Amino acid sequence: MNYEQLIEELREEMLQLVNTKCDALLQMYQSGEMRTDMKDTIRESSLITVSPAELKGKRPLAVQFAPGEWIETPTWRKVAQKILQTCNEQPDIHERFMEMCGKVAGRWRTILGSSPEEMDVPIKVDEELYFEGKFDTEAMLNMLEKKVLEPAGVDYSGIKIRYMGKVQEAAKSIEHVQERDALEHEEQEQHAPVQTM
Repeated sequence: MNYEQLIEELREEMLQLVNTKCDALLQMYQSGEMRTDMKDTIRESSLITVSPAELKGKRPLAVQFAPGEWIETPTWRKVAQKILQTCNEQPDIHERFMEMCGKVAGRWRTILGSSPEEMDVPIKVDEELYFEGKFDTEAMLNMLEKKVLEPAGVDYSGIKIRYMGKVQEAAKSIEHVQERDALEHEEQEQHAPVQTM
């Protein structure tokens, strides 16, 4: 088997597929079919299963602790604060958090400390207990989970986050055009003349 020839054929097929899809998108755009409307949708995810990277750019709405009511949290800092405050209400977790104070650090600053002066954006959890909030969504949730909750032995599998996500409505019409083009391409291949040497 000639691998070079196989790779070149694969390259040709992929380029043809990309060109077909781009042509379809251009045609939709030029005809006015393609809408870029983004529709807000409310989503819920368990804190333990959702990747913090997936939450970047999303707007938080509320937090729920194992079977309980939803608590409004309009910012990611409020999400972190409410999670830490709720966990801190348990005496054993409070004791672990206090033991961790000043010992949990990021690259440049303290993540969990006893004084707001040690931090750029302190989030108050309790008296003499603060969490650093000067991070983007992904970094802050990673710090919360990996540097505070897990080392303190907190089971956060029951914590859910409700947030606003964006879904593009045009996806269905784009798929339809791609499917039609793929079928047309298959028909052309079936009716193409066979070359013999």
